[in-house]
Amino acid sequence: MPSPKAPPGNNRQLKSSVVRTDIPRYIQIADELKKAITLGIYPINSQLPTEYELCETLNVSRFTVREAIRILSTQGLVHRRPRSGTIVSALPDETRYTQGVNSIRDLFQYAQNTVFDYSYIGKIKLSKENAITLASNTGQEWIYAIAQRKEKEGKKSIGITRLFLNPQLTGIEKLLRKSKDAIYVLIEKEFKLKIDRVEQEIEAVGLDTDDAAMLEAQVNSPALRITRKYFDQTGRLIEYANNIHPADRFTYKMLLNR
Repeated sequence: MPSPKAPPGNNRQLKSSVVRTDIPRYIQIADELKKAITLGIYPINSQLPTEYELCETLNVSRFTVREAIRILSTQGLVHRRPRSGTIVSALPDETRYTQGVNSIRDLFQYAQNTVFDYSYIGKIKLSKENAITLASNTGQEWIYAIAQRKEKEGKKSIGITRLFLNPQLTGIEKLLRKSKDAIYVLIEKEFKLKIDRVEQEIEAVGLDTDDAAMLEAQVNSPALRITRKYFDQTGRLIEYANNIHPADRFTYKMLLNR
């Protein structure tokens, strides 16, 4: 069965009242399409206008339209279906379940209540394992930092964070020690990027010798490993944080609202 199309003329609603010159046009178009999906102009399982229709309506090149669609595809909002075009497959995050500590806003609040005590800030050439994790090339140089996360009150260490930052964030090393913001907030402020998506994984681990020594804890004692990948509007990985928290110092609480 062919996918339903949105009502005729809906692509006209994608016209921007103001075309900004400080943001690439394809990112603006991707944002406009996301808003249209959120508003139900293009419901789930409906078909987006064709590339030709978007080019004509928005007065842009096919390359620009394809880049905008690529962003939506990377974010899991649309997919290509043979002979049916581009199909809406999900709603933007703002309209899905809101997860307490899993939301970007709550990650910022967590950062505000704790501080980083850096033991190393520099650069590192990616091992094969790290390159796979970061979808990069073995030997490529990334910005790298190790820090203990401590409570503001009492300075008790609640975990260790290892940061991998995209090499395009030139000069961020000098900013890390001075900033009191969450790292992604610092990136948005200083590099004019927008963190659009965060992927998080949680697993139970035992503290290895190095982490146990840094945290003054027992080797192999239980801990939580929480890894987060921060992506910008183009789907580019900007920050990867590997966090280790001893089980007796950290509780992960999640609230789901519909």
